[in-house]
Amino acid sequence: MFGGKTFLGPDSIASHSFDTFVKDAGEQGIFPLWNPYIFCGMPAYGSLTLTGSRWYDLTGWLINRTSGLFQNVLGGQVTWVVFYYLLFAIGMYVLAYSKVRSSLAAFLASFGAVFSMYIIIWIMVSHNTKIATLAPFPFLLFVADRLREKFRWMWALLAVVLLHFMFTPSHVQMIFYAALAFGGYYVMLIVLALRHGEPWKGVIRSAGVLVIAAALAFAMDSDRYLSVLEYNPSSIRGSAPLIAQPGSAEGKTQAGGLDYEYATNWSLAPGELMTFLVPTWYGFGHLEYEGPLTRAPMRFNGYWGPQPFTDAAQYMGIVILVLAIAGLIRRRRDPFVLYLGGMIVFSLLVAFGKEMPLLYDAMFAYLPMFNKFRIPSMILVLVQIFVPLLAAYGLEVWRGDREHTWSPQSEKKWMRATLGLAAAAGLAFVGRGAVETIYKSFFPLSEVGPKFARQFGQVQTQVVSAFYETVVDFVSADIIIALAFCAILAGTVWLYGKRSIGINTFAAILIAATAADLWRIDLRVMDPQPRQSQTAIFTTPDYVRALQQDTTLYRTLTIQGGQLPFDNTLAYWRIQSAYGYQGAKMRIYQDMVEVAGLYNPLVWQLMNVKYIISDQYDSTALFERAFDGEVFDVFRFRSALPRAFFVQRHEVATPEQILNAIANSTFDPRDVAYLQEDPGVPVDRPGADASAEVTKFGIQDISLNVQATGNNLLFLSETYYQPGWKAFLDGQEVKILQTNYMFRGAIVPAGKHTLEMRFEPSGFETGKNLSLGVNIFVVLGLVAVAFQEWRHRASKEKQ
Repeated sequence: MFGGKTFLGPDSIASHSFDTFVKDAGEQGIFPLWNPYIFCGMPAYGSLTLTGSRWYDLTGWLINRTSGLFQNVLGGQVTWVVFYYLLFAIGMYVLAYSKVRSSLAAFLASFGAVFSMYIIIWIMVSHNTKIATLAPFPFLLFVADRLREKFRWMWALLAVVLLHFMFTPSHVQMIFYAALAFGGYYVMLIVLALRHGEPWKGVIRSAGVLVIAAALAFAMDSDRYLSVLEYNPSSIRGSAPLIAQPGSAEGKTQAGGLDYEYATNWSLAPGELMTFLVPTWYGFGHLEYEGPLTRAPMRFNGYWGPQPFTDAAQYMGIVILVLAIAGLIRRRRDPFVLYLGGMIVFSLLVAFGKEMPLLYDAMFAYLPMFNKFRIPSMILVLVQIFVPLLAAYGLEVWRGDREHTWSPQSEKKWMRATLGLAAAAGLAFVGRGAVETIYKSFFPLSEVGPKFARQFGQVQTQVVSAFYETVVDFVSADIIIALAFCAILAGTVWLYGKRSIGINTFAAILIAATAADLWRIDLRVMDPQPRQSQTAIFTTPDYVRALQQDTTLYRTLTIQGGQLPFDNTLAYWRIQSAYGYQGAKMRIYQDMVEVAGLYNPLVWQLMNVKYIISDQYDSTALFERAFDGEVFDVFRFRSALPRAFFVQRHEVATPEQILNAIANSTFDPRDVAYLQEDPGVPVDRPGADASAEVTKFGIQDISLNVQATGNNLLFLSETYYQPGWKAFLDGQEVKILQTNYMFRGAIVPAGKHTLEMRFEPSGFETGKNLSLGVNIFVVLGLVAVAFQEWRHRASKEKQ
């Protein structure tokens, strides 16, 4: 924060790519609902890509101002995220303290959760909405317990505000997991109450209040979520592929959800549970090689497990884990401990995904919304939160043990454990070669090597071997360190139990050991860059300056190393791309890519691709060199078509037939356009005088001057999206036709006309009005409760 550094993860770069776009929208007084710069256009707000000024969200404005003030005070682009980490830390402390009534144990839980590898990593890889979404989660568990004890308007309204803060960052998958966690909590409480004949009305009251609070919080964010719900059926998250792709899991993909194979790519293999103990067991994500093959230390992704790749291990700290196990065993009759343990097991079973689909497949098939999410291992965030909470119980268990006199047998047991673990660590250090040999026997180079080659592409055998040896070195070091920390833990318990040290020293040693253990792992992923690096990324390159000389309307396609990079940076310079980076693309676009392909010249024609940006020379007759750059060259596509033009005729066909015709390049798009339904009027061939010219291309409106010689069919190379786009011919609304599967068309009668298309989705306007109304209601409620509380205190003081 104070060293002039920042993090430049892909998501951060992708987000900053739209800074110019958001600025343009603000200056024009437009809320950016549509994004014209990627994938031939797609919903911006409904896909949760970006947002505008939500002035009507009064309470949301408060939290945004607070995090913004935090950034202004500390400086830097990512310091606003630190605010949410501190909020999360405070929430974890409050929740843990309410359970164990020990400030030291609560601090350990808070500290352990914040620096748990897969929570602290979010800021490093720019997954900032995850921590912003989950920061209120521990507070909500605390409030749920207060509501179970007694209903108070203060707690009820606080629940509304906390849920609103959870909903605002819009990480829907994290919200879903939080909902699962709350559902599990209430189910367990009801079952225990009925089983033991205890009062259950408080549980129902708490659950009912949270459901109502969630509905109000949803209404406060309804402009966003009604837009999401409106877009969902048109996205890859809400509809299955039109044509099943080779390798897809037949019979498992559900209608209205993701492809099963795509959804389960990041499934946690059961063997990866070893990374809870030894973080590098499957190679970790970021390691450093230093040897004769490179002149300087080199960072590389050393992960070789079954997932496509991962940035780091699911590591929570060996001290935290041992304390958590102790807390679970010794306090297993405590309802909250029972809940934590149950949710940890549940989360692990879900995280296994396709690797061990005991639970995942049933949820994917039957649990509403679950099939819209990918990366099963993401649910392990609940494990990363609940294990430190259990560790607080473990610390409190051993703290309380000394209140009872230790027997000589107990002292001997812990002394032997300390000496045994220390000896094991020493032997592992002295016999490090033996440890490495054992590991190599489990995971030989013949097994790991091909997976490294998959990670790095075609690399030399000696490089793969060097990386393998680096991983083995880290594994043996992590085993030694794990044993050493366990010895420190056992020794601390032993000294505390025999009253050689006090509680403060006892807790301080364990907290220091936790910090040393977690920070050494967290630092492996840390790769801060000078803040100027972000500026350098968005410094206009030579090929962009060349493209900016062309003031016509066109799209580009970037090919780097023979591949299409996931990149939005051209949007920063207001250059439209036929590709991009977004996790909820439109289904019709994805179908076009999967069936017809983005290396298809006919697809380029339909997508209005005029320039190919490439780092490799192409001498085919399809292109002519337009610019010779330092890194990228620009090639003009000789057969490029304009954004809008009249076609000679049309044919009605099924979606499958249309996509196959495009894939096989069996038609000339200037001659024929394929429609999925009859337009309802005769369509004439355009004469020589027919023309179409785009006169205005706005953020979410397009105007054209068109001249038709009859009922002519106009093709417009813009993504078809029925829920929001409307067309007006000389002020009268006309129908937009789905043309060539993913594009727009319209019938234009004879004569000169003005055709305008505007993006006016109904969900946003409805949601904005609802959000404002509920915000006012909640703010007035908070004021009324505060006033009532003030009157109550004033009355008590007078008495």
